[in-house]
Amino acid sequence: MRTRSDVDAALGELRSGSARLAAELLELDAVIDGHLGDPPRLRGRTAEIAADARRRLVGLWETHGALNDLLTATATERGEGPRVNGRRLARLTALLDAEPGGVPAQRRLDEALANVRALRAGADEVIAARAAHREALAPLGRQLSATLATAQRLGLAAPAGTDAAGSSNAADGSENGEVPALATARVALALAQAAVAADPLDVPAELLTAAGEALAPAVDAVAALARAHDHLAEDLAAAGALLAQVIAVAQTGERRAREVVERVSGDADGLLRLSDGWFDAPRRGLRPWLDRLSAAGEAGDWRLVGYGLPAWRRTAQATLATATTIAETNAAPVRRRDELRGLLRALRAKAGRTGLGESAELEARYAPALAALGSTPIDLDRAERLVRTYADALLAAAPARNEEFA
Repeated sequence: MRTRSDVDAALGELRSGSARLAAELLELDAVIDGHLGDPPRLRGRTAEIAADARRRLVGLWETHGALNDLLTATATERGEGPRVNGRRLARLTALLDAEPGGVPAQRRLDEALANVRALRAGADEVIAARAAHREALAPLGRQLSATLATAQRLGLAAPAGTDAAGSSNAADGSENGEVPALATARVALALAQAAVAADPLDVPAELLTAAGEALAPAVDAVAALARAHDHLAEDLAAAGALLAQVIAVAQTGERRAREVVERVSGDADGLLRLSDGWFDAPRRGLRPWLDRLSAAGEAGDWRLVGYGLPAWRRTAQATLATATTIAETNAAPVRRRDELRGLLRALRAKAGRTGLGESAELEARYAPALAALGSTPIDLDRAERLVRTYADALLAAAPARNEEFA
């Protein structure tokens, strides 16, 4: 049987433990209400954790109530005096060690505290997961908000609080209609945010990915529209300058192709050209396309320019890149001929400096190389072999010449 000091110590621990349990239960209650979300909207593991926490919380409050009842009973039995007789001490020991249900009071308290901490750990897992996802989505939300504000300034976004799909005419970007890419981005982000709210422990990765992937084209589309609205004349002028650049490079490629045919190869096989109609085809040619956009701009239809000019610019830049490659490729035969001619002149000068300029053997190799490089058409592979043959003969003759004068 416990002694009086044992009983008093046990009662003191039980009182402080009961107060600690109450504090932790209140905190857990607040966490569940404030952070685990609306039960009907929860899904998956999060819903299971929230439901289990709420169910077990009821039992834990009942345990706390039972412990308080026990403390009230033991306080009555203990009384106020410093002395406790043997019979009262036995009843106190029974209350502490053999509470109804057969579980000692301190063990029930310890188990309740452990259960509270386990429930809090589960809630913290949900809270941490939701916070991490929201932190990842926050930049997307800010970017979408800024893009939406720009679109609303242009009259091309549904007002805040309306359905993300905008008006029924949203697909064509008409007045007060949602920009299609922006509507898609708003829906994608809303789906991701709803999934995070419902079950942050198991958010489908594809929803998070889709939110990010949908935002970029929305930002680009609205930026292009804003640019068209705010800098229409400037952008059309820049497009005209880009077209002029494409034309100039394409003409360079054509000129170099003619030069190869006339001065080097004699035929156009292997030379490159831009595809037919790149410039003036009625539907896809860069000139008619830009003319249509310019006409729309003059008519004040900046939306059409905003949608069409980025596509035109991408096509023009791709055409410019192709034209540049064509010009460089078509210049290669002439460049190779000129390099071989330069090499042959350098070798001839070296022969003169080393006293081999009058060598009949070297001259017999120099003359064919010179003739090959001066002919039209030129067989560049044959000419290169002849130049290399002359170079090899010169290199072989130079040591013998040096030995002769040693």
